[in-house]
Amino acid sequence: MRPVRYRAGDHRTDAPMLRPAPTRSRPSRPAVDGPTVVRLLQQYYSAAADVRRGVCLLRAGAYDQASQAFLRAGRVRNADRSLPAYLAACLVAKEEFSAAAQELAKLEESQTTQVSARVRFAYVLQAAGRPQEAINLLRNALRARPEAAELHFHLGTLLASQESYDEAELRFTQAVNLDQAHPDAFVSLAMCCAARGAAGEALTYLQKAQAMRPHDARIGLLLAQGARSMRQQGQVPAVRTVMPVEPAPLDPQGIAELSRVIEAEPDFVDAFLSLPLGAVDEQVFAMLLAVLQLALERQPEHAELHYHCGRVLSRLGRSREAIAATERAVTIHPRFVHALIELGRLYQQTDRLADATTRLEQAVAAGADFADVHFMLGNLYREHREIARARSAYRRALTLNEDYEEARVALQALPA
Repeated sequence: MRPVRYRAGDHRTDAPMLRPAPTRSRPSRPAVDGPTVVRLLQQYYSAAADVRRGVCLLRAGAYDQASQAFLRAGRVRNADRSLPAYLAACLVAKEEFSAAAQELAKLEESQTTQVSARVRFAYVLQAAGRPQEAINLLRNALRARPEAAELHFHLGTLLASQESYDEAELRFTQAVNLDQAHPDAFVSLAMCCAARGAAGEALTYLQKAQAMRPHDARIGLLLAQGARSMRQQGQVPAVRTVMPVEPAPLDPQGIAELSRVIEAEPDFVDAFLSLPLGAVDEQVFAMLLAVLQLALERQPEHAELHYHCGRVLSRLGRSREAIAATERAVTIHPRFVHALIELGRLYQQTDRLADATTRLEQAVAAGADFADVHFMLGNLYREHREIARARSAYRRALTLNEDYEEARVALQALPA
């Protein structure tokens, strides 16, 4: 195995990413539609299947085929994360690096001792072509916090980027001694071992990392490459692996990440709900519901979130809860046209025809002069034997859409 070449940003940390101050009320985000959602989900599940296939091939000693499976999985960015975290990462627009650097510089000037701030500022310095300053920054931080595994890990990463592998290995060793649940430190330590030709040690550390993060295609690939390298040297690699379970969508951290995205731009939910039945399984909508409910805990008076929550509940077949959520949206925003129309549909589906009629009439009064709304009203009036009103509603639908064949047939079928 060859040693890893580290770059600024090639690190993970649980600390929250510092973001530049927004310049608009809503951040710019990429347009997302149904086909895009289907593509993202297909990529995610395909990558997960490739990782599981790679682990099976590793166990069978088919290291070349395992490497190919892990390489395919690795082409899908963030696929080692939970489904909501993956979707959040795909949907969030990239922040401006210069603005982030300015924000980090302010933190450094304020003499903050927060580990994550020091780490991030060190990478900014390295990206600016000042690697020695970055290294010195983390050395100084370690004098104050010698027990901080993250500082040892990131100092090791910067040292490795300067090819100071001996000291980097010492830092990674210290990081794993302080934090036995640090897969990235184990991977980096394995790479240092490989750089000095200790393939067996490298494989041991990689196996520990893979056991902690079995969904990670990169770790699986390194493990396959390490085992193949040992075999080529005439050694017999003893590879032990953990099989990743099926992706679990209800991951609390991922749910929180995606809820922030949808809280800022609730219309993302439309992309999921526009998909036909069967295109996405129930598990995905259960995830969406959890995301929306978490967002509503932060913003209980957000009418649009209640509306989308109702639509997801309806998709899950929970009509009574869907009505309650959508009614809450209308309580907050009485002229919320889309919520009023949705209530009309929900009441009609549950045989509450009088309530359906009331809500659709309110929608029209609020500006929903749409052909399909008038058609729905025409059907309801016909059920109530209000023939004149039904005729008027169908005619209005045809005025708005002269090709509306269902409205034309319904109008012709009315008694004289």
